[in-house]
Amino acid sequence: MNKSSVEAVDEAQKRQKEAEKKARTIEYQFNKVQEEVKTVKKKTDHEIKKLKNEVKEKETFWMIAYMILVLLAVIRNTVFQKDLFACITVPLKFGYRYVEWVIRPSELNILGEREYFSTEWSWFLRIMAILIFLGLGISGEIFVLRKIEQYRKAWDKYSIWILLISVTSIAVTGDVVRKYIPINLILLLGIINIVTMEIRIYYHDTNELY
Repeated sequence: MNKSSVEAVDEAQKRQKEAEKKARTIEYQFNKVQEEVKTVKKKTDHEIKKLKNEVKEKETFWMIAYMILVLLAVIRNTVFQKDLFACITVPLKFGYRYVEWVIRPSELNILGEREYFSTEWSWFLRIMAILIFLGLGISGEIFVLRKIEQYRKAWDKYSIWILLISVTSIAVTGDVVRKYIPINLILLLGIINIVTMEIRIYYHDTNELY
């Protein structure tokens, strides 16, 4: 092998070593940059998590404070308290009258006097009343359970704020509302929140569809 061939081989080996050295340097720098990016990302995620926790704690604090104010407003509003009491007593009175009628079926005549049915007709009415009551009860329970499941999925912090704001508004303006609208305030509160949830569910389903 002549001298020029040996020099060419040495030169090629030298260039290969330099190329390998550059490749290792680039790989080292790349790994270093990756580690720096991971470190920065980890710090950023930690700061974001910290900020989220702080915001959540502040939201919880203000929500509890607002709930206390709502409770105080409800306590001061006698109309709201009477309507709440009526929501308990009216169903109980209806149930008592229903049981009383089932025990002894009767009707009011033209003169307003109570007339009791014959034994055979009374038993027929009892059976029909119980069947209708059970049918309505089972159907109502199925409907309510389905709605509860829907509302549970759609329930979030905005739903809580809507509930609190509606309770506050009704508790504060309840006296004025009752002057113009003869409606139970608890029933009005339920209607407002149910309509709000139905609208939110409708728009959510519409957005998912399109």
